[in-house]
Amino acid sequence: MPGVDQRRKPSAVKYSAVLSLVLAIVGVVLWIEGGPHPRTRVAWLLLVTILIVSALPMLLWWLFCYTVAAPIPVGIPDPGR
Repeated sequence: MPGVDQRRKPSAVKYSAVLSLVLAIVGVVLWIEGGPHPRTRVAWLLLVTILIVSALPMLLWWLFCYTVAAPIPVGIPDPGR
């Protein structure tokens, strides 16, 4: 439409995805560079914990912000009719 500003703000999902990706990359790099040697079970558990924590922004967005238009059940009458 003419006269309408076409620039839109990035959505929350983009912020969450980018934050999760950045946290995962930083965590893995820190784990590789400064993690315990030799790699023990606790070291691998630390890596898994880093990846889970880095996924939290995306998971929290999915749990609390993502909405899907739910279909109206057929058996429930519409009170407006």
